[in-house]
Amino acid sequence: MTPGDVLDVVVVGAGPAGSRTAQFLAAAGLDVAVLEEHREVGRPVACAGLLSNRVFQCLGEEIAVLNRASGARIHAPSGHVLDIDAGRPMAVIVDRAMFDQALARKAVDGGAIIGMERRVMDVRAKASGCVLQVRDMASAGTAREEVRSRVVVGADGPSSIVRGSLGIQRPRRKLTGFQIAFASSQSIDTDSVDLYAGHDIAPGFFAWVVPHGPHSGLVGLAQEPGGMSPKDRLERFMKGPTFRDSFPDVQTVATFAGTIPIGPLHRPVTDGAVLVGDAAAQAKAVSGGGVFPALVAAKHASDAIVAVLEKGEPTARALSAYPRAFDKEVGAELRKAARLRRSFRAMSDKMVNDLIEALDDPELMDLIVSQGDIEFPSRLVRALLRKSPRLVRLAGPLFRGLF
Repeated sequence: MTPGDVLDVVVVGAGPAGSRTAQFLAAAGLDVAVLEEHREVGRPVACAGLLSNRVFQCLGEEIAVLNRASGARIHAPSGHVLDIDAGRPMAVIVDRAMFDQALARKAVDGGAIIGMERRVMDVRAKASGCVLQVRDMASAGTAREEVRSRVVVGADGPSSIVRGSLGIQRPRRKLTGFQIAFASSQSIDTDSVDLYAGHDIAPGFFAWVVPHGPHSGLVGLAQEPGGMSPKDRLERFMKGPTFRDSFPDVQTVATFAGTIPIGPLHRPVTDGAVLVGDAAAQAKAVSGGGVFPALVAAKHASDAIVAVLEKGEPTARALSAYPRAFDKEVGAELRKAARLRRSFRAMSDKMVNDLIEALDDPELMDLIVSQGDIEFPSRLVRALLRKSPRLVRLAGPLFRGLF
């Protein structure tokens, strides 16, 4: 980036959404720069790294794989465990830092430039051009430089500076989370993830244990903001028998905190700018994962930007082809997931207990295994309701208005 140059696109943030968008834009022949505020792509880690097979179908290859999970144990507040085993890999567990770094390398290999430790402080975007105020975090002082582009892509996470600078609507809801990377002297089950429900454990969401290998993994939780902090709540959970009985000897290796925005935003575009990934609240409300939606957003956002820049100015109206295409592929599902989570947070522990026990039925378990898809959970919910009148009676408040 040379002072005075006007780039075609500046992408703010080198996570999966930003790097993938940059890769597509560079492949189309545009001059693209990615600005990443941290010293290293992918750190600090803010994800459990549990990805669906759909992610790798998008990428065309597997990257940074640590483990594969064929099942899940869902722990009800009562202690009842719904043990699901598909007998085949249903999800892939990755090293998220290495995953992000691999996507960033692909963007660079395709022709994009990445500037590390470049924090965007302010953005002004119009259809006639964009100006970003950027601070070099590796240099002493507070001096800023101007970076100019025809379009800016905000891929800078839940607390997006791009979104805030441009006055684009913020997500209405969010979850706060905390997780711990652990080592275990005793062997742990690497075939299944563990999920724990209950208002005392994680109000409005759940806790998880994701195995990285026979002696390591992640334990974490997310919750509604307010009350006990997620860090304190997780430490309490780890000291209790529910966790200790299964994981009796773990040592903390690292800790991570993060935010899960609940959306998606209805209009993640304005004149000269688009938002992708967590900046546009494109995470799944029922699981907290956002990599697959981010990759879908990257494709549709880059397609829209390329088409618009070939014809004229990037007005919000012209760029709106992106959210329309995104909504058609996954946006509608994300909104269903958000409604599902809102209903779930209103359920008592007794209702959750009854629901999990009702699902512990051989025919329903077969249906979960055959039709379960963590990227499109509403499809499974619909199939379960058609199969089981008991679920309809038990889960009326949960599923009302979902379809």
